[in-house]
Amino acid sequence: MTKKPSLPLGDLVSELARTHVELWHEEDKARSPEDHVVAQAKRRIDKLNQTRNDVIEKIDERFLRDQPKG
Repeated sequence: MTKKPSLPLGDLVSELARTHVELWHEEDKARSPEDHVVAQAKRRIDKLNQTRNDVIEKIDERFLRDQPKG
């Protein structure tokens, strides 16, 4: 399996920011009085939280990889 090339650190930070904005919008939807809207938003929030965690791990890996050795 070929490993995907990693994005530059700035792109990863931008991806994290976009994910946060999406999360905030879904969290607003989760406050709806309509149960089906809340359920749908909660499922999307779960996926976005996983995406956020994955991006943070990529940022950590990239940051550690780019540190000077020594």
